[in-house]
Amino acid sequence: MTTELADSVRKYRRRAGMSQEELAHAAGVSPGTVRKVEQGGTVRMETLHAPPGYPGMRRTLR
Repeated sequence: MTTELADSVRKYRRRAGMSQEELAHAAGVSPGTVRKVEQGGTVRMETLHAPPGYPGMRRTLR
């Protein structure tokens, strides 16, 4: 995973005033997945997608 994507997810989450747990719940993934993405870890491509209701983010978690 790129640092750019990790930084984008973190920046989006913080701008939205969300915790990792809140973003995970909204995206339908575990908090561990959000942590992994924000740390630049590897996740499946199927996990990455822009969920409805978050138009300000081109890519985030599913």
